[in-house]
Amino acid sequence: MRAWSIAIVALVGGCDTKASASDPQGAAPRPEQLSREYESCGTSAHCADDLRCLGNTCVRSKRSTVGDYFAAVGAAAHARGDHEAAIGAYASALGHYDAEKTPLPPDVDCAYGAALAGAAGKKENAELGARVLHRCLLASPVGSAPRKMAIAALATLNTSGLDPLLLGAEKTADLYLTKAPAGPALDKITVAVSALPQPKNFQLIADKLAEPSIKSALVGCWEQLHTAAKKSSLAATIGFKHGYVPSDYEDEPGRYVWKVEAGPSMPPGPEATADACVRGVIEPAVKSLKINESFSSKLTVLIK
Repeated sequence: MRAWSIAIVALVGGCDTKASASDPQGAAPRPEQLSREYESCGTSAHCADDLRCLGNTCVRSKRSTVGDYFAAVGAAAHARGDHEAAIGAYASALGHYDAEKTPLPPDVDCAYGAALAGAAGKKENAELGARVLHRCLLASPVGSAPRKMAIAALATLNTSGLDPLLLGAEKTADLYLTKAPAGPALDKITVAVSALPQPKNFQLIADKLAEPSIKSALVGCWEQLHTAAKKSSLAATIGFKHGYVPSDYEDEPGRYVWKVEAGPSMPPGPEATADACVRGVIEPAVKSLKINESFSSKLTVLIK
């Protein structure tokens, strides 16, 4: 009996005598302790109402399937640089969420704002993008993926005149692009021209493209790309053929003729627009030159 008594005392002594059904350690978290959307969790009991714990993150369980489909279409378009298509797809996503009376998830709103910021070459896109991205910030907790996306996209609007102090407010503003756009000094942009193989009269071509009016037009092409896609350099290659064509008449001399190769196949987007812009400047400038030499060459223009 004494051995059994010692065993029972040992077991009782090993228990937490403070533990009870009302112990705070076993109680459910208070409402103010529950995790918000995109915050961490261990189980769904740790998440606020209408949220579930998936992958240790609280996410909403009610979403628009069709809205999410169009958001995925928008993400694919944004990834390939087709910002206008992305904007249209995200607008459709927002429309379906609204039609289904389902609250819009911040991740869709943030991606929509990023697409708008990607097309900041149009001021209306930049302005709306800043508003949408600020709305995303207000709805996303610190450290969440949507908030990081919003901050990164807002940073690209610095060159569009975004006033960052407006982002510290607890509500959206009427206007965001209230400062002078910040960007590189255009007089610091260089235009370099090379040719492969190099014609004997290449210097004539280089001098022509160095003329102030031509250089200014090329820098304008770079500026469009920088504004739309935040690219720091623009390179375009144009294939030229220059050859002598005899006259059909014995009493008239022949002439040299320029032929230009077709441009590269590129998906719609800022890069394709910039390439077309450079070609629109280079072709007439080069064709205006009178050169007595037959050659076939690829001319490359690098603007940075």
